[in-house]
Amino acid sequence: MSAPPPPPAAPAGPGPGPAKAFLLAAGLGTRLRPLSLELPKPAWPLFDVPLAACALDLLALAGVTQAVVNLHHLPQRLRDALAPWIPAGVEVRWSHEPEILGTGGALLAWRGFLSTGPFFLANADTYQEIDFGAMARRHREAGVVATLSLRRLPPGAPGPIEVDGAGRIVRFLGARAPGCGPGAPCAFTGVHVLAPELLGELPERPHCINADVHQGLVGRGAELAGFFPEEGSFWSDLGTPERYLGAHWELLRRGRLPAASPGRIVAEDGEAAGGGRFSAPCYLGPGAAVEGRAVAGPFAVLGAGARVGAGARVESSVLWAGARVEGEELRRAILSCSGARMTGQPAAAGQEG
Repeated sequence: MSAPPPPPAAPAGPGPGPAKAFLLAAGLGTRLRPLSLELPKPAWPLFDVPLAACALDLLALAGVTQAVVNLHHLPQRLRDALAPWIPAGVEVRWSHEPEILGTGGALLAWRGFLSTGPFFLANADTYQEIDFGAMARRHREAGVVATLSLRRLPPGAPGPIEVDGAGRIVRFLGARAPGCGPGAPCAFTGVHVLAPELLGELPERPHCINADVHQGLVGRGAELAGFFPEEGSFWSDLGTPERYLGAHWELLRRGRLPAASPGRIVAEDGEAAGGGRFSAPCYLGPGAAVEGRAVAGPFAVLGAGARVGAGARVESSVLWAGARVEGEELRRAILSCSGARMTGQPAAAGQEG
């Protein structure tokens, strides 16, 4: 196996960035059923860490001390899954939506809370290696109404967003900034820094902030900026079984885990404590076991307390905490502790910066 690329530089730490954030966690996860009927996607584990917790950790590093998390699908399960992972010094407020209000409509009830200064708005169900503090500095220095996290697309590729040489957004969805020609194509990766005056642009109804707010702002000539994470950083929306599996595959290949992950990477083939064998690379969560005549790997992710029973094999699969495999070969699958499963071919899960 070739050596993995080095991780991006560590964030600089707390600074004068936004102290507040809003995490969007109300989606239904329809492409991930039946497992999303058991656990909402923002609570899905990435190497034992709920996806929403990965975002909270990065926000806390940037100085966020208050965060709102909106809820709709399986709200109590999401709260229960996320509660043990809330970073020290961060107060989380829960915003339950009996009906989904959209990425912009979710903010309406919290305009007073969010109006004290710039704030982060981020998807809770993606994984990003991103320096939120650097993004906040970009927003402050650009002096714009909104800054969006972007990834560059190949020149000439169709992209929903285009930026000019200074990183200003000159096209957003169907709207082009007045007097601006074509720019470099980009894709949005799910994080905004928003000025409080943008709250006055929100329609008084359920709506999408991209289609119903940002698109109109760009078309009217308002300035929005793009932020590009460091080269070598990784992101994925993990929105299908293939991309969920692929994100684990890619991070194992790179030899790195979310900072809060309680387990370890097994980087070499060898014997497991339970008498079985590892075929590297694998992830082993606390209390996970591979019994006699069983094989885990390559690219097996065994969550906390997961077990590969005698004679079984798990390859290119993710076992959630407490899941068990007995007497079968499991390949390209996601398995929960209840025995529910999904299969898919691990796919390109995201992009590098």
